[in-house]
Amino acid sequence: MELELVEKGDDSIMIKIIGEDHTFCNMLRAELLKDDSVISAVYTIEHPLTEPPKFYLKVKKDKSPERVLMEAAGRLVEQLEDLREKLQKELKK
Repeated sequence: MELELVEKGDDSIMIKIIGEDHTFCNMLRAELLKDDSVISAVYTIEHPLTEPPKFYLKVKKDKSPERVLMEAAGRLVEQLEDLREKLQKELKK
């Protein structure tokens, strides 16, 4: 996965997520929408074979979009680590 900053404002950010598709973008979007400071979290994929997803995040004025994005990514990492640990336990049985 590679990230490319497309646009950054005081309360919004748009990035390209190179090497990912709907699966990852939906997971990130769902996690972001759990945050009360998020106004909008959307992405588009103009053409799945030629264009990476563009992900747009808008937050309330008192929040940093970079911070909100980083916190959501951290929560996803924790959830995936928890899943990995549970899978390891189950698969050892």
